[in-house]
Amino acid sequence: MRNKVLLPILSCILTVSLVIPAFAEPTIDSVKKQREKTQGGLNQISKQIEGLEGNKAEVEEEITEMNTELVDILTSIGVCQNEIEIKEKEIDDATVKLEQAEMDESRQYESMKRRVQFLYEKGDKAYVQALIESTGYSDLVNKADYVEKLYSYDHELLEQYIGVKQEVEELKELLEEEEAALESSRFELGQEQATLETLISEKKKTVEDFDQQLALAREAASNMQKQLENQTLQLRALEEAKRKEKEAALKKQQEEAAKKAKLLKKKSNTDASDNGEVSINVETGETEGGSDDGDDDYTTTNEEFSAGAGAATVESSGSSAGQKVIDYACQFVGNPYVYGGTSLTNGTDCSGFTQSVYKHFGISLPRDSFSQRSCGVGVSYDEAQPGDIVCYAGHVALYMGGGMIVHASTERTGITYSPATYRTIITIRRVL
Repeated sequence: MRNKVLLPILSCILTVSLVIPAFAEPTIDSVKKQREKTQGGLNQISKQIEGLEGNKAEVEEEITEMNTELVDILTSIGVCQNEIEIKEKEIDDATVKLEQAEMDESRQYESMKRRVQFLYEKGDKAYVQALIESTGYSDLVNKADYVEKLYSYDHELLEQYIGVKQEVEELKELLEEEEAALESSRFELGQEQATLETLISEKKKTVEDFDQQLALAREAASNMQKQLENQTLQLRALEEAKRKEKEAALKKQQEEAAKKAKLLKKKSNTDASDNGEVSINVETGETEGGSDDGDDDYTTTNEEFSAGAGAATVESSGSSAGQKVIDYACQFVGNPYVYGGTSLTNGTDCSGFTQSVYKHFGISLPRDSFSQRSCGVGVSYDEAQPGDIVCYAGHVALYMGGGMIVHASTERTGITYSPATYRTIITIRRVL
């Protein structure tokens, strides 16, 4: 871009400098022509300065918008980081509970071994034989015929252990999935941040180029303005010299006419004296001087100068349609998550998923999750309908209704279902 803008400016400066030759004897016509060419070059550079300033303003506006987006992305990264820390704490708590359940299992097993030893010492061979033949603790407990005295107690402990352990394992797995989703969002946000920072850096370099080009153009315009002023002064001097030359010629003509009139008068008096007549016939029209020679075209007034200098100034669809979207999107549940992907079958990320689904219905969405936050119109969670886009920090999903979403979540889960409130909702957008 720099060369494209810089070359016309240099070309203009070179053209103007080439069309102002040094005349040995400048004339009013030649200086006028020089001034017209200088004015034309100045006008051209002024237009280029105007264009450069407009382009610079556009780039600076883009930088401002990008900085705003960058702040929002950094804020979203912070939200993701806070949510990750919360999930890590919840996972730690679930791990402690799981370890406690495993310790309870171990204590229960030790208690069972002591009961076996007691029964063996008491001679209850049938019970001992049942214990020996059992394939495991669950098998042992289920043999009610042999352990009816301990059945109720052991069965209760077993159910309690199984329930707690299963609950904790499911909770831990869910928390790990949610943490993985948050990590994916943070990664995507980091990529968007890096892209924006690169674009901002490039835009700033462009602004610097514009500043250099503007400095060069303004310097050229200043030089041309000085040339224009000098040419105007030169033109005034030439016109003043011509005016004085005309005045001198007129004065000389008047003097010669007066001298001639005097001679004619003297001759007339002499002739009258000789003839005895008094007759004076003196022509005075010639003494009035010559008529206007038509050189007024060369006169430059203050108004014309002001106009010349002034020319150097720069001139400045409803829920049914949404349900169709969801029905279509749910066909791809189970397909893989791939960062940067947009294929509903071979792999897509969260924003690629929403974009590709809506593309099927002829609706164009931006590529990244941050930009999709501004699509359509915002609605509250209570007003959410199937097909609405649910936006989180660094993540987007499609609302299914009933408090559920379908989305491309993580590499581990792929395209899946989740509760809509599994993370903090930033906004919900309706594009139908």
